[in-house]
Amino acid sequence: MDIKKLLESHRDIDRGIDLKLEEIAQLRALAERSTIRLTGESRSSGYSDKVGKNAAKIADLENKIDADIDRLVELKEKILYFVKALSDENERIVTERHYLLHESFETIAEKMNYTPRHVHRLHRSALAHLEEHFSKIMMSA
Repeated sequence: MDIKKLLESHRDIDRGIDLKLEEIAQLRALAERSTIRLTGESRSSGYSDKVGKNAAKIADLENKIDADIDRLVELKEKILYFVKALSDENERIVTERHYLLHESFETIAEKMNYTPRHVHRLHRSALAHLEEHFSKIMMSA
């Protein structure tokens, strides 16, 4: 795995967590609607089956989210380890903002009072330095 893929995997895990959270919200809303609809009917085994299945799906997704969050925290620590190795503060800022805060280069440029083109150059330079550092570590491992 190269350093850019490692950095980008943070965003992928983060998005996956967001999607699972949305799915849980939808399942809870569905469970609420089912409960409201079914409470007017006689409580048959179908009622408890639906509620139980929804509760099991929600619990399963919550467990997956917990595991994803653990992976995200580990990955963030790894990324910060590499980013802190950058000697140029501007490269560090661009890398952290882009890969950990998921900001666009245009947003970063605005915040740093640079042109987007300069931020792209800083990004390329940071990736080159990170790749060099990452390669050294991988070779010594």
